[in-house]
Amino acid sequence: DDLAITGPLHAQVLPHLGQCNQREIIRKTIRVHDVIEDHKNNINSLIKTHRADQIFLIGHSLGSAITIELYHEFGDLIDHYFLLCPFLGPSQNNEKYLKLFKNPVSRLGMKGITYSALKSSRLSHEIFKRWLGENPFNHHIPKEISKPFYIRNFFSLVSNYFEDFEELGTRHKVGKMDPKRSFFLLAPNDYWVPPETLNLLPRESTIIHCSGVPHDFCLNQNHYSKVSSEVTHYIRENQLL
Repeated sequence: DDLAITGPLHAQVLPHLGQCNQREIIRKTIRVHDVIEDHKNNINSLIKTHRADQIFLIGHSLGSAITIELYHEFGDLIDHYFLLCPFLGPSQNNEKYLKLFKNPVSRLGMKGITYSALKSSRLSHEIFKRWLGENPFNHHIPKEISKPFYIRNFFSLVSNYFEDFEELGTRHKVGKMDPKRSFFLLAPNDYWVPPETLNLLPRESTIIHCSGVPHDFCLNQNHYSKVSSEVTHYIRENQLL
């Protein structure tokens, strides 16, 4: 809407494998590699179906890590890559938290607490209100993530972050991205994206620090409006359309 594009436009959200209740995914485990392969197949299908003049790929958080992997897969087939709050794998800032998912005892405890909290709509609403503040999604989120297999798939995915990211080498791959075709937006005091992430990004790439925005900006209208404004400004400044 901000760009006011006059020609035909197709925009599609691509949820991670196992984290979308439009498809019931029943697997014993879901790994980052599975998520990458699923996105690759979906994007390939979109490219063939729409034959667009330009293609922008936007990834947020884990989606940014997936975008880095897809950059090396698709290359010039995608014109521009936008990485928002780019999580590049476990860091000193968050590895203690991620180890709770890796340990089978603490993982089982967290899973039980999560299910128990979501059983009560009143309690779950209060939890998300404290976490995210007042926003229109607070009633919707618990309903979505309490559906069958969602939490199990999420715990499976996060529990394997240490091995998966070490094998993928995402931290090294991001620096090889073309700075003319990649845009990075960082949130201040981001738990998942520590300051040292800046040292890994490609030199001469555009890096924006969006003040007043948390890692989970997409859950608050004021926050994602700020991010949208920054992305729009970058597209216009560089005449990408």
